[in-house]
Amino acid sequence: MKKAKLYKIISGILLAGFAVMPSAYAYDVNNPPPQYGTNDPGVQLNRMREYMERQRVAQQIAEDRAKEDSKVEGQSTEQEEAPESAVKFVLNDIKIDGSEVLTKEEISGITSPYIGQEVTLQNLYDIVNALNDLYQQKGYLTCRAYLPPQTIKNGVVEIKIIEGKTGNVHIAGNETTREDYIAGRIGLERGSISNINDLNDDLLLFNATNDVQLRITMHAGEEPGTTDYVIAAYEPQKNYINVYVDNAGSESSGEWREGLFWTDRSLTGRRDMLTMSGMRSDGTKSFSAMYSVPVGRSGTKLGLSYSTNSVHITDGELEDLDIKGHSNAYGVSLIQPLVVTENLRTEATLDYGYQNSQTDFLGIHWVDDTVKSYTAGFSMTNYGASSLIYQKHNFRIGDSENIANEEDNFTKYFFNGFWQKAYQGGQMLSARLDAQWSGDDYLTSAEQFYIGGMYSVRGYEESYLGGDSGYSASIEYSVPLDKARTTSAYCFFDYGAVYGDSAFDDHVLAGTGIGIKSTIDRKIYTNLTLGVPLMRDINGEEVSKTRIHFMVNGQF
Repeated sequence: MKKAKLYKIISGILLAGFAVMPSAYAYDVNNPPPQYGTNDPGVQLNRMREYMERQRVAQQIAEDRAKEDSKVEGQSTEQEEAPESAVKFVLNDIKIDGSEVLTKEEISGITSPYIGQEVTLQNLYDIVNALNDLYQQKGYLTCRAYLPPQTIKNGVVEIKIIEGKTGNVHIAGNETTREDYIAGRIGLERGSISNINDLNDDLLLFNATNDVQLRITMHAGEEPGTTDYVIAAYEPQKNYINVYVDNAGSESSGEWREGLFWTDRSLTGRRDMLTMSGMRSDGTKSFSAMYSVPVGRSGTKLGLSYSTNSVHITDGELEDLDIKGHSNAYGVSLIQPLVVTENLRTEATLDYGYQNSQTDFLGIHWVDDTVKSYTAGFSMTNYGASSLIYQKHNFRIGDSENIANEEDNFTKYFFNGFWQKAYQGGQMLSARLDAQWSGDDYLTSAEQFYIGGMYSVRGYEESYLGGDSGYSASIEYSVPLDKARTTSAYCFFDYGAVYGDSAFDDHVLAGTGIGIKSTIDRKIYTNLTLGVPLMRDINGEEVSKTRIHFMVNGQF
């Protein structure tokens, strides 16, 4: 076996917590403990970032679901009809004012069939209505043609057109959003002729890529020949605090965790979001900060992130070994919306990440892994009348360096997806799939795929098994217990497996169980799950018959 592979195996054993170690601190290389991801600081840091990404996606879906149709509100042109008249005459010519919107060819295409023909007054109104229909089709609602009162001489008729220009634009309700941020993304320039189709596209893109929502109404302008617009902004709460408690920690470094998130949704008034969070347990402390800012008009967002944590074994047979770990990471990301409609959202992402993870035991510096990676991703969310499908595909390339200054390159593909279907009466069927594949062996622990825990295979400890590749699948059915549908009971089945040279002999987990979740006053969310592991003898260790997963989350 190569030195690098031997080093990684031994590192994994030490990070495992030496779960089968006797009092003399001897270990058996051929019978390693199974849960080597539970106490790794890099793995725990990744779990925190994954949790925050799940929260971001859930918030985006909730905001998309709550959004109304993004269309400019205003009156359309009504069809005109001529008064009853039996008068007929030969139409020799039609005089129409010059247009900035309609071409001579378009106007001629409407009027030429009538020239030289015997027409009635209704035929003239038909021409006017056809011109107005053309304005409508091209998206110019502020433009209209009309037939002025006149005396027709020598068969010559005059049709007037009004092409209303943009007058005053008033922005209201934007207490935490700068006016220039909104005005720069909505194409309303004073003195120009606004196209309603372009304006609707701007409105749809803005509402789809911002947490503040806009509504635009148009009405006759204060100045003759102009149209005024009112842009009403509906902003969410600017600052909020999210507090949570769960038992998703490690048994040896603190199973019960308390955490806090603080978010400012518009730090400088440009819908730039800053989130800072902290989490602690008996042996774990972590901190993270994330900042995202819109760049340009197309919805692009630049993100910056930093996170750090420390892990100390405080319980179990390893407590006397003084095992301590520390990890820190930072990243830069770009998110670019590609297609955004009422029923579809697609995004492309680019990320650069740096992470360093260290572990000491008995005062010896044993693990020091550094990973630098580049990730390209594509996500798609499809919204149906009673269902949604979310999927995100990621491809990562990177290099790692261990404490012996040995370098390895790696590539991996990973996927996250879920499907939900709502039924009459409030029942919900949900399915989830997370997966990873890598052709490389012995990835660093922070880059491996883990199964087990509240967000994976329930009934087992968090990150119970890990490997270079793997998948985790779940199906869940929930039924509301009250008329308000604030409390639901559910049952589930979870299944997962890991693969690769770094995985142990027993590499499959399966669990089932029941749970109850509730929302209180739309601010507090609780979830209590009883998980039953269907495979209990895992690599020589017997798993408990049941496991309780609990989480309470409050947003204020």
